[in-house]
Amino acid sequence: MALLSEKVFLQLTPPTEDAPISDQRRIQLALQDLGYAPVEFPLPILGKLYPLCRDNNDLTVTLVFRETEWVITDLEAGDRRAHHYALAVDYGSTTVVMRLVDLNAGTVVAEEKAVNRQTDFGTDILTRITYTLEDPDHVQVLHRATIETFQDLLARLYEQTGIDTSLCPVMTVSGNTTMIHFLLRLNTWTVFAAPFAPVCSDPGFFWGQELGLDFSGLVYILPAASNYIGGDIISGLLVLGIHKKEETCLFFDIGTNGELVLGNRDWILAGAGAAGPALEGYISRFGMRAQAGAIDSVAIQQDKLRFTTIGGAKPVGICGSGIIDLMAQMRINGWIDAAGQLTPSASDRIVYLEEEQEYAAVYAPASESATETPLYFSQTDIGQYLDTKAAAYTMVECLLETAGISPEQLDKVYLSGAFPAHSDLESAITIGIFPDLPRDRYHCIANTSLEGAQLLLLDRSKLKEARELASNLYCVQFASIPDFLIRMQAAKFIPHTDINRYPSVRERLQIKEHHS
Repeated sequence: MALLSEKVFLQLTPPTEDAPISDQRRIQLALQDLGYAPVEFPLPILGKLYPLCRDNNDLTVTLVFRETEWVITDLEAGDRRAHHYALAVDYGSTTVVMRLVDLNAGTVVAEEKAVNRQTDFGTDILTRITYTLEDPDHVQVLHRATIETFQDLLARLYEQTGIDTSLCPVMTVSGNTTMIHFLLRLNTWTVFAAPFAPVCSDPGFFWGQELGLDFSGLVYILPAASNYIGGDIISGLLVLGIHKKEETCLFFDIGTNGELVLGNRDWILAGAGAAGPALEGYISRFGMRAQAGAIDSVAIQQDKLRFTTIGGAKPVGICGSGIIDLMAQMRINGWIDAAGQLTPSASDRIVYLEEEQEYAAVYAPASESATETPLYFSQTDIGQYLDTKAAAYTMVECLLETAGISPEQLDKVYLSGAFPAHSDLESAITIGIFPDLPRDRYHCIANTSLEGAQLLLLDRSKLKEARELASNLYCVQFASIPDFLIRMQAAKFIPHTDINRYPSVRERLQIKEHHS
C-alpha cells in the first residue's frame, strides 16, 4: 500500500557558479526523478532551505500526498526515514480518540482518548448548536473546546512515547458532519435546519495552524455524504468494505447518534437519527460514562442482583453496558413488564421514592455504594431508555423496509461505537435494540471511525474511494417517513409489541414463567 505521507532521502549536488541552481529547484528535480511531481513548497519550507541545503547535501524530505500534488511538510539533515509517524483521530461528540501510527511498520505506537470538552456545553449535539445560536462568539468557544481536547491528546501521546506529535506530517480526522463544522468554525444550524444542507461536506486538507492547533503538518478531514451521514461513517465503510461485498450487510454505528448503512456491491443505502445519550449511560441520576467506579455488568439470579464495576471498586454510578444488562435482566426476571413498568411485588429491590413520587429499582444499596447512598434506576429512567432503544430499532426497521428486505435476509450485521463495543449483545437483543438474528451474524468492532482514519494513513488510494463513497450513498431521511413515530411507539415495548419478532426472547420468558 502507498502511504499518505512519504519520507524521501536525497543526496543533492551542491550549486556552483557554473550551475547556480536554486535549492528549491535542486530538490524539485531530485524528487521528480523519483516520481514525486508536482511538489509544493510552502513558505515555511522555503524559509528552511538556507542554510540547511548549503550545510548539508544529504537531506530527508517529508511529503504528504494531497490528491493532485505532493506537499513538503518538513526538511531534515541526514537520513531520517526511520522516524516516520502520523496521527489518526476519531472526533466523536462525546469522546475523542487519537492514535499515533508508525508509518514504516504500519503499526499503532500508542493511543489516547479524552472526553470531548464540548460536552461542557451540552451532552447532545442539538444543545451545543443552540448554544452557538445564542451568541456568535460561542462558535469560537466550542471551537476552542475542540482544540483544547486535541492538544491534550497530542501532549499525552508525547508524554507516553517521547515522540513529538506536533511535528507529525499528517493527521486524519474522522467525525460526523456537525463535529467537523465545530472544528472549522462553520455554522452548525445548517445541518439541522431545512433544507438540511451543511455548509461543507468535503473539507479536504488544512494546515494544523489554520485550525488553531500546535501542529506543523497537514490535517485531512474525511468527507461526509449528508448532514447526518458524516466522515466517521465513510471511514467505517472504508474498513468494512460493504460496497465491495456480495453479501447484504448492515452497518450500525450507534452511540449518542445512530448512523446506519445497508447494502452490498450492487446497492447501498444510509440513514441516521438521534439515538440519544442514554445508550452511553448519560441518563438517570446515577448514569455515567464508562470509567472507574461505573457498574458495567448486571446479573439477576434467584432474585439476587449482582454487578461488576470498572476497576473493581465500589460503584458510584452505572454506564451504558450496565444499564442494558439491568433492563434485560429485569425483564427476564419479571421486575418489569413488557411496557417497562416496574412490578413492586417482584423484588424488595423495587422501592417507592417519596420525593420523586415513583418506583425505582435499587441496583446498589447504600452498603455497597461508594457514596454510601442507594443507586437506583427509576421508572422515569426506564421510560427515557425505552425512547432511545425504540429509536434505534425503528431506524433499522425503516431502512430495511426502504430496501425491501427483511431482517432475516441480512448476512452480516456490523456494530460499531462505544455502546456495542462494551455491551452484551444478548442483552441488547433481549430488550429489542437489534433484530433477533443468529448471533454469529453479528460482528462488533470497537471503533470503525478510528480504524478508517488509520487506514487512510497507510493507503492513500482510500482518498479517492472515500470521496466516491460519500458521493454515491443514497441517504434516507427518517423524519420524512410518515409513520416513524407510530413505529417507535410499538418498539417501546420489551422487546417489541410483536413478541413473535423475538423468538429467542419469547422462549426465555416462557421458560422463566414456567419455573416461577
